[in-house]
Amino acid sequence: LYSGVRDWNGKIDYDYYLNTNNTIKFGANYIYHTFTPYSAEGSAGDVEFSTDSLNKKYAHETSIYIQDEFDIGALWRFNIGVRGNYFLQVGPWNDIQVDAQTGLPIDTIFYAKGKAIQDYWGIEPRFNARFIIDEKSSLKAGITFTNQYIHLVSNSSSTLPTDLWVPSSLKVKPQKGIQYSLGYFRNFKDNTFETSVEVYYKDLQNQIEYADGYVPELGEEIENNFVFGDGRSYGAEFFLKKAKGKFNGWIGYTLSKTERYFPQLSTGEEWFPTKYDRVHDLEVVAIYDFNERLSVSGTFVYATGQATTIVESFYFLEGELHTDYGPRNGYRLDPYHRMDLSCTLKNKPEKKFESSWNFSFYNVYNRKNPYFIYTDYEGDFATGTVDVRAVQVSIFPVIPSITWNFKF
Repeated sequence: LYSGVRDWNGKIDYDYYLNTNNTIKFGANYIYHTFTPYSAEGSAGDVEFSTDSLNKKYAHETSIYIQDEFDIGALWRFNIGVRGNYFLQVGPWNDIQVDAQTGLPIDTIFYAKGKAIQDYWGIEPRFNARFIIDEKSSLKAGITFTNQYIHLVSNSSSTLPTDLWVPSSLKVKPQKGIQYSLGYFRNFKDNTFETSVEVYYKDLQNQIEYADGYVPELGEEIENNFVFGDGRSYGAEFFLKKAKGKFNGWIGYTLSKTERYFPQLSTGEEWFPTKYDRVHDLEVVAIYDFNERLSVSGTFVYATGQATTIVESFYFLEGELHTDYGPRNGYRLDPYHRMDLSCTLKNKPEKKFESSWNFSFYNVYNRKNPYFIYTDYEGDFATGTVDVRAVQVSIFPVIPSITWNFKF
């Protein structure tokens, strides 16, 4: 199963320096998108099938922007800008109409190649300010408006890798967001150490989820199974970096919450975590330079486990197996963590040729991080003697690698 977006992109950017304290940037961008919401290949006996060409979608996206970064006095710096964007879904496309009560197809509207189907436009202003408290510390604040025309839709009732990329369309409106941020930055010991604390809050509209009980089926129009709601994300980011000396590195930690609100779902008036909500997210990087040629480094990452919806109970009714699901995204997979180590050896530089060798180990202690889980059945459904268990699938064990880099 595959889902993705292929883009053809062209852009032009200009920088205009009014003076040493004022820089204006402006430009334009164009993207032609080809979406494959899902593509599956398989076989049954001697019969092979593929859905690759059944549900492709196409769109044009253009944008223009201008921003001005300037200083007022010695203490204030501002970055003010605005972006305008336009999104147009075009054919070829078969729009399958379904009955609102039964969900069954009742009609199909065909759009020829290049035919305009649905368009959207948006304005995205932003404002950022920095105030220098003293030579070592500063405050930053900002507000940003965004429009998102490409969507990643997650099936929270399954931890299988079935997230789908879809464009804004007749049925799917652009996602809109407003982000507020405030940060404090301070350096210590002649800028050897850099520290920062930032807090943020995002307000989101037109978020997308699958309807309750949805199970993907090949060849169907998935947009008919979407529901729409609101979202919010808030948290604090802490950062410490040592930038000088033989031993350097950084520690970054984020404490956050990302939630959604969908009145059409069984959650009703309650907010629930998204599939990719990470309450704790930690990264530690350490680098030691023995000399100009030899260095070693290590990285450790930790993150809260993925949120998912699981089956809580099974029952038989008139000889058929039925399932009851728990709260949406009410279950967490095990936390994700791993350590990577590497060593880099640079060859003696020559006039026209430089090279280096890198020896690394990914996931040194072979942590079996959960990629997804599925439900496995053993027993006899006819008699009701069924043993049900959740099976975890893990990928990417310890992986050694050797890389040779060179330039001339």
